[in-house]
Amino acid sequence: MTRAEMVEAWRERRSARRSATITDPGGVVDGFALRKWRRAGVFGAEAVARVEGMLRGLLESVDAEDETLRWGADTIRACLDGQPTPQLLPAVKALLEAAEPGRDVAQTVAVLSVVHEVGLPWLSPTGERRLAVIAGAVPVADVGADDLPRGTEGDPTGAFALHQVLTWRNLDELTTNHLGTIIPWAPLGIIDDLIEAGVLDRSHKAWTLRADADEQNYLLARLAPEKTDAALARSLGWDEPGEREAFLAGEPLQSAPGSLYDLLLRVTDGEADVLKELDELLPRELVLRLRKVRDGAMTGSWDPNIPTDRGLWRLMCSLWEPSAAVNPARGPFYALVALRHAYDLICQGERKRAQAQVDKLVDHEGAPAEHAAEAWNMFAYLALLDDDLDLAYVSLARVARIDQRVEENLALLERRRATKRNNRDQPANPYLELGLPHKSEQWKHQWRERRRADRDDLDLAAQANWAKRRIEQAERTEDWSDFFVLPLDPTSLRLPTVRPRSLTPRPAAMPRKTTHRAAADLATVRDRAIADLLPTLLIAPRRPDHDHRTTP
Repeated sequence: MTRAEMVEAWRERRSARRSATITDPGGVVDGFALRKWRRAGVFGAEAVARVEGMLRGLLESVDAEDETLRWGADTIRACLDGQPTPQLLPAVKALLEAAEPGRDVAQTVAVLSVVHEVGLPWLSPTGERRLAVIAGAVPVADVGADDLPRGTEGDPTGAFALHQVLTWRNLDELTTNHLGTIIPWAPLGIIDDLIEAGVLDRSHKAWTLRADADEQNYLLARLAPEKTDAALARSLGWDEPGEREAFLAGEPLQSAPGSLYDLLLRVTDGEADVLKELDELLPRELVLRLRKVRDGAMTGSWDPNIPTDRGLWRLMCSLWEPSAAVNPARGPFYALVALRHAYDLICQGERKRAQAQVDKLVDHEGAPAEHAAEAWNMFAYLALLDDDLDLAYVSLARVARIDQRVEENLALLERRRATKRNNRDQPANPYLELGLPHKSEQWKHQWRERRRADRDDLDLAAQANWAKRRIEQAERTEDWSDFFVLPLDPTSLRLPTVRPRSLTPRPAAMPRKTTHRAAADLATVRDRAIADLLPTLLIAPRRPDHDHRTTP
């Protein structure tokens, strides 16, 4: 809308109000009243009727018991009942300045709106021009630079500046000084608009500038979500922080299928087929990290900071299948993978490859005690399969001093060494021949699977049947003393089940709960901008030529 169109619309509204006032029987103003109000700068029947109505409304809002307001109230009553005096404007200003905090803006807006709509010369020229801009009667471009507030001077709450940037949708023109005065009072919807525009961020600490505790918590969740705990988030109706805390704490979650934490849980379990879906939900920096995890699996070599997150180990193992012996000295992840790889090769009957991996394990001097015991136990088992009982015995004897779990295997080796070679049973553990840990309860199911898979290979089928008979005999006699125990503790081969912290996004900002550019919010800003013009209300009306004030 051009300036000419805005002025024409304003004139039409003013003409309509004038007609309504004059034709209303209750609003007729006599000639005497018109003459007496001229000295107060009020000209015309419409203006007189509007001013008298405004003054009566102001009187009704005054606390009758407040002695400090008696002078102003009495002055206004005298002006309404008789001749308007030069003290009228100071009395109006005094009552407005003394209004209660909850009513001061509304009362000032009511008064200044009448001043503007009927053209009263009660404001300074600067205040009048600013009021015209706020009311939309004059574009801000037509106002001189000297008439616009500079910083907080003349714009104590920043409402004028905020009104203008909202009108022209250029929020980034607000300065830091403006924000400091705007944040304490602006509607939350406007604050959210400033946040979304990138004008307001955590550095402004907006939550410390609001008086209401609920609003403080809301802005804290919007701008500094990492400072919001699960209980506070729930009070705001926001579930994400609680879900994030529960995820990282390893607690059970009821996440919707395909949601962020559902996919992260599946990654924790090593499900690599969800990585593409997860890419779409993670922030950019975590997407890049996830790609590094996938890329490292091509060679079995990752950046040192990747294996430090134990929550990624299952995923890394599902993506990477070692094709050669793994060096356990590269770190805890590789040490565990090497131990698992050796065990898998033993169960698969790949003795040569298993020996190469076990050799690396027993040569690793920095291995934890439980890993070293498992490695030497595997070394002894492979020596047993080769019928090298002395090497097997010596290997376990060095471990027995610090780990008593190998005593059963040592006793087995002693009995076997005391038995003539031709009288010795087959040395293999039948559970391991089926690819299972010692004394696994799943052996029957595994035997059936092996029979189906190896039905065309007579040697493998015979080996599976032998394992079945040995296990059944042990269960009948409840005697497993002739089975070499491997692993000593199955838990030592298990991958950790901790959640992947390095793939868990930082706390996200709480989504806005307010309406974008709500009419009520814009009206609040407009009213505050008008109320800030109260200091420009004069102590005497200007002359019609706006150059001089009238004298008593």
